Amino acid sequence: MNDQDVNRSFLEILTELLSDESISDVHLQADQPIWVRSGGEMQLVKDTLVSSVDLNGWLQSRYKDASAHARVLELGGQDDFALNLASIRIRAHAWISQGQLNVAVRRLSNDIPPLASLGLPPSVQRLVEAPQGLVLVTGPTGSGKSTTLASMIDWLNANTPSHIITLEDPIEYIHKDRRSRMRQRQVGEFGDCSSFAAGVIGGMREDPDVILIGEMRDLDTVEAALNAAQTGHLVLATLHTNSATETINRILAFFSESDRQLARSVLAAVLRGVVSQRLIRTKEGKRTLALEILMATPAIRVHITKNIHLITQEMNSGAVDGQLTLNQSLLKLIKEKIVDEETALMASPERAELEKALGMFS
Repeated sequence: MNDQDVNRSFLEILTELLSDESISDVHLQADQPIWVRSGGEMQLVKDTLVSSVDLNGWLQSRYKDASAHARVLELGGQDDFALNLASIRIRAHAWISQGQLNVAVRRLSNDIPPLASLGLPPSVQRLVEAPQGLVLVTGPTGSGKSTTLASMIDWLNANTPSHIITLEDPIEYIHKDRRSRMRQRQVGEFGDCSSFAAGVIGGMREDPDVILIGEMRDLDTVEAALNAAQTGHLVLATLHTNSATETINRILAFFSESDRQLARSVLAAVLRGVVSQRLIRTKEGKRTLALEILMATPAIRVHITKNIHLITQEMNSGAVDGQLTLNQSLLKLIKEKIVDEETALMASPERAELEKALGMFS
């Protein structure tokens, strides 16, 4: 079998795996078998072996004539990008582990799901209807943050006459102009701007109504996002945090002690809400969405400036305002017989509190 046959066989296998709706991620390493994440669990794909020729050949569209391994090392040992594989659009992360090139690949949908189809409560749409302020979508990797944000942008694109700028690394969903003018910018060395912070600062000179920030990774980006939200723009952004309270603490932790009180005041003024989400395993072996939603009411704004530890307590009694704690979301999934109790308890940040609620429920 020549190199062309091997390469074609590798691409056929990769295309087949990425076409399987039960598989969310494919993991590749030179001279190693393929692993996939199916139903949320890692599985070895038997009788597969990825050669370095296959892997480097496939990545030529990204790294041109350079060795993929050498180029990833030059980029700091890791790189994010998006590619097309036949008719499938994918997001990939390449990294070096113990001197070996690895690539994690995730299939991207060509279709953006309508916001109403995601199973999110009405309060989430109210957040994107705000004319200005900061809306955060948070959760661990693989929790659906990108899909939620894409659906929010799609709703704005279809329903508002706006100029929407997205800053992404990499660009995942492709948005076409509808009622809004859409401009998507790739962040990074191969992209349209050098950093998220630079993209936000530049974007504010581009007459935007809405700015999407793919990830708030550093103080410069956080400061730029808060400034944009303060100056009349709607800013949507993500963080890798697991709850509304953790999200607020994470943002404030970017600031020095001397600047933190001012940051509290600014955040309290501009925040519109936080949507924290995660995917948990159902009784049928699939995955479903569990949510925590913080709506920035006057009481929540006061707690941000003075008593962050009281936010969860305020959320517990704020259903009328659209507040939802993760335990309330998990309890609903148990009552609807979508997830079992042990799975919900493992996902809960306040296990004892959920156990108490289950005792009252039973």
